[in-house]
Order: sequence, then C-alpha cells, then structure tokens
Amino acid sequence: MSAHRRDPPPAAGHIPFTPKTKKILEASLRQTALLGHEEIGTDHLLLALLDDPASTGAHILTDLASLPISEMREHLRRELPQQPTPGPAHRIPIRLSNDEYTRAHAAAHTAGQNLETWIHDHITDALNTEQPE
Repeated sequence: MSAHRRDPPPAAGHIPFTPKTKKILEASLRQTALLGHEEIGTDHLLLALLDDPASTGAHILTDLASLPISEMREHLRRELPQQPTPGPAHRIPIRLSNDEYTRAHAAAHTAGQNLETWIHDHITDALNTEQPE
C-alpha cells in the first residue's frame, strides 16, 4: 500500500502581493483618483499596466492588439464613463508656460505616461519625500 501525498491546505488570512503587483495596484488607485472615480475597475488596472511599458502585462496587451501603448491608453480613457463619480479626488488646475508644457510633455512621453499621470506622480513623490518640520 503506497502512501498518498496530500497537498497542504490553502493559507488562511493575508496573502501577500509581490512588489510589482503592489506597484500596479497603487497605480490603478492613482488612475481611479485622477479620473474622479470611487472604485478601481478593470479599466483602471489596464491603465496602470500600460503606465509601466516594461511590465509583462503591457507587453502582452500591446502584442495582442498591435497598438502602441499611447493609443491603447487613450482608447481606454475614451471608453471610461464620462461622468466621474463623486469621491475624494481633488482637481487642481495649474498653468504651465509653453516651454514648461513642452518639456513636461516630452518627459512624460519618455516615461511612457500621459502628462496628467506624470505630473500627479511627481507631485505625490515630492510630498512623500518631504521632511516634516
């Protein structure tokens, strides 16, 4: 009689995310807030995947669709509901000179992000590195 090997029961409680998964989830939350939505949806997750052009998800999506990341991102944004849901997002209008806009747009493009996401990320990065007095 041979002994049957049993698989261990599934772990209970918290299942940890990999660092890459955490990064995508955080980016999807940023996308949700930028669009003024209350809940993270699949569109927000896809936008977050596309914000990291080096990610496996971005490679799979662009290979399947044969579209550049920028076109995929714009298509997703057009498909998202036009009316934002009331939520915690705050919109702050800023004015850039033509030169500032051109340089920021080029830097965002180089980073593989749209300008609004790039600016948002830089503002939140600055706030996160700010030292309390």
